[in-house]
Amino acid sequence: MNLPKRVPKGSPLHWAGRIAVYLLVTLFVLRAVTQWNNSGLGLLADAFIVAIAVSGVNLISGYTGQLSIGHSAFFAIGAYTSLILTDGRVSTPWVDDDVWTAGWTIPVAALLCFVVGCLVGLPALRLSGIYLALVTLVFVEATRALLKYEEFAGVTGGATGIKGDKYLPPEWTPFDGRADLNKWFVWLSLAILIVVSIVVSNLVRTRMGRAMEATRDNETAAAVMGVNLAGVKTITFGLSGAITGVAGSLFGLKLGLVDADVPLFGLFGAIAFLVAMFVGGAAQSWGPVIGGLFYVFVNDFARSVGEDPDGSILLGWLVDEGTQINGLGGLTFGVLLILFARFAPFGAVGTYKYARSKVVQVAPIPPDLDDDAESPSSPSEESTTPS
Repeated sequence: MNLPKRVPKGSPLHWAGRIAVYLLVTLFVLRAVTQWNNSGLGLLADAFIVAIAVSGVNLISGYTGQLSIGHSAFFAIGAYTSLILTDGRVSTPWVDDDVWTAGWTIPVAALLCFVVGCLVGLPALRLSGIYLALVTLVFVEATRALLKYEEFAGVTGGATGIKGDKYLPPEWTPFDGRADLNKWFVWLSLAILIVVSIVVSNLVRTRMGRAMEATRDNETAAAVMGVNLAGVKTITFGLSGAITGVAGSLFGLKLGLVDADVPLFGLFGAIAFLVAMFVGGAAQSWGPVIGGLFYVFVNDFARSVGEDPDGSILLGWLVDEGTQINGLGGLTFGVLLILFARFAPFGAVGTYKYARSKVVQVAPIPPDLDDDAESPSSPSEESTTPS
């Protein structure tokens, strides 16, 4: 029987494999930025933004095991916060004319979503599973209702939405204003995605991360072991909300105009983020990246099939020119998602790791043995006394 080859974790061969993956991703982005048209760059930027949002969902649902379908509300809060501040709708004496620079609104959106996330996390102290999901769903609908409430129209724009400034490339960048907006957002969202991924990857390796995983596996056992369940759930909700709020801020600054009826701000967005998380792989560091790319590009492909079925490679030989089939885009996306779930049930990253384990096993490096350690001594001979 051929056993998988064991590669010590942290060894040169292990690092060579990781560096190769990073180089492939870098080359992919460089080729996209230099070769793709403006529409393709816009989709790539959207994929990275969705990946950031999914990173927040992955933190609370993947690593901590708290099912949340309310993170689309954080996405909306982040988008509205940035556009409200860039439009000068809130009085801020320390800012000239109350109009914020677009870049500074991103950390403000993250801070606000962190506070709101901690407050929303309070019901999670006694709820879990479907009951927690229902509470977060109420949070989504309540947020959308408040954004459309006419009494707050002076700040949120009410039902008509709000228009703010787009985050145009700064002068110190090599990009040319509005013409390179999508190219600028590809690099900006990728940089933030890298930072978020590093923060999350290191967080789950800390004591806090082990407490999160213990909470996910068995709350009762975690409490017996001394894990502060209330603190873990509250802080994790806040952090995940902040990460998703950053994604929403980028989304708003890229479009410059949003309203409460944007699909990603409601139940559709919440389900989309969860689907992307499971497609990429729950509790996997690379999962949000794969899930974001899958959701945006596959969804765009499915929509193109629905809008122009006679021009698609799937149905071009079945339908007449000019024919349109209502609902075909959603059906195509659903079929592709079912096929993915059938052949990659652990998500893309989980399935890859499972397949890799059949060939190569990444094992921790065993501790060095002390050369001066004494070997076990043989039992001393029993002394006998003459009778």
